[in-house]
Amino acid sequence: MGTPQAASIDKPHASRVECVNAQLRRRGLLRFNVCGLLKAQAVLLWHALAHNLQRMLSLQAAAATTAAAAG
Repeated sequence: MGTPQAASIDKPHASRVECVNAQLRRRGLLRFNVCGLLKAQAVLLWHALAHNLQRMLSLQAAAATTAAAAG
């Protein structure tokens, strides 16, 4: 991360990751309420699935709006 090239790559990535982390916190993933690595991974996977589904719906709605505006 010491080179300018690495810093330029990391900056956009960091902003996307922080946005996802903030969304997870808003959905209640402040800390795990289960014991064990496998159960914690399962909780995280459920949150990831919910995030991906919401993102898919958002992108589909944006595409439909763009298509309707275009013609």
